[in-house]
Amino acid sequence: MDAHVTDRGSPIATVNPYTGERVREFPALSAEDVGRAIDAAHRSFPDWRARSAADRGALVQRAGRLLRERKEELAHLLTLEVGKLINSSRAEVDLASDILTYYGEQGPGLLEERPLPVPEGTALLVNEPLGVLLGVMPWNFPLYQVVRFAGPNLVLGNTILLKHASSCPQSALALEQLFTDAGVPPGVYTNLFVRGRDVGKIIDDSRVQGASLTGSERAGVSLGEIAGRNVKRSVLELGGSDPFIVLDDHHLERTVYAAFLARMGNTGQCCVAAKRFIVLAPVYDAFVAGLRDRMSEVQPGDPVDPATTLGPLSSEAAAELLMEQVRDAVDKGATVVLGGGRPDLPGAFVEPTLLTGVTPDMRAYREELFGPVATVYRVADEDEAVALANTSPYGLGSAVFTADPARARGVADRLAAGMVWINHPTASRPELPFGGIKRSGYGRELGDVGIVEFANRKLVRYVDADAPIEEVLG
Repeated sequence: MDAHVTDRGSPIATVNPYTGERVREFPALSAEDVGRAIDAAHRSFPDWRARSAADRGALVQRAGRLLRERKEELAHLLTLEVGKLINSSRAEVDLASDILTYYGEQGPGLLEERPLPVPEGTALLVNEPLGVLLGVMPWNFPLYQVVRFAGPNLVLGNTILLKHASSCPQSALALEQLFTDAGVPPGVYTNLFVRGRDVGKIIDDSRVQGASLTGSERAGVSLGEIAGRNVKRSVLELGGSDPFIVLDDHHLERTVYAAFLARMGNTGQCCVAAKRFIVLAPVYDAFVAGLRDRMSEVQPGDPVDPATTLGPLSSEAAAELLMEQVRDAVDKGATVVLGGGRPDLPGAFVEPTLLTGVTPDMRAYREELFGPVATVYRVADEDEAVALANTSPYGLGSAVFTADPARARGVADRLAAGMVWINHPTASRPELPFGGIKRSGYGRELGDVGIVEFANRKLVRYVDADAPIEEVLG
């Protein structure tokens, strides 16, 4: 789908968060254009569904290979649009490629029909595609977030309409071109330049069978409400305020390094970044000192420069929101162990900031901190650690650090979260289900369960033609 630079002022635009330069703008599609895109996706579905899963998987694998071939081009595009450190952008390309490769190779097997035990005859569980799906994706991982939705659903046989974040339109177009170059037919994967307010109309369309959103809680509530009203399936991956629980001082230096990576990855702009460090009292002082030292070593600068270790936030608005949350905490008595302000640099930078003494009346206690700001809490024992971890309205990821496996599992079993990692920061791999509970959303992506979220799991029951007919109940 062609798009051209327009007059200044379009909300769909590449704005370099390091320089503030408005690089390129794109027009939003008209209602008629959106209708034609939906119709094309709907009309392409029967032929796409009729192909074998192996054939569809081969095209998805090819897309994964193209990602790696275009790694440098795509990595620089990510850094331009969202300010991501260049090495982090390269790592994202690799992960996105791994996901497409995984589903291209393993997807057909994951979709095979499964026999069910029955007293006579046979019963099968068959996975069939639903049709046209809408994906609404965020800016913080412009490739990874898209392919973890699109990859499995393309192998399943669904067709995709993709509304990307308005701040990364060139990444969106690059992905659409990549699938086209891999051989995905017209209408099977379509990028839509539409405003957020137009999403509801797309879900309302009878030709669209489901929707998946990764983004803010507010956007998720809106999409889920519209999908529910239309009795359509939806998957939501929303915010997180993940706890990182430290139970002992075993390999404390390693734990501190893990905490640093868990908070500062992608400049802290990650739903499953550790945001609340909950540390038992005997370890607390050493942990705070170690994390302070680690965070103080980062070097802000041009994200294209490999020597830079702190990039800008995605936008000036994002930086100001984070600073409002920090100022609220400080004004109400939180202690600033490190940072607390903005460096004297152009661009949407916020200093690496470490807060202690955060209390329930502060925004930092209950809101997601989307940037390089960490809060550390001292607790007396495991019970207090679990209780504090579970006070959050979110329930996405979590991490537990201890040398005692039984102790770690005991804490993990009590955490209200969709994912618990032990002795490692919460991460994402193609084969591992990803998703949360509570205000973090519902449904799962990735792994063997992610490929059937938008499947019709059809029962096919065969009974011998000469068998007696039993009374039908239920």
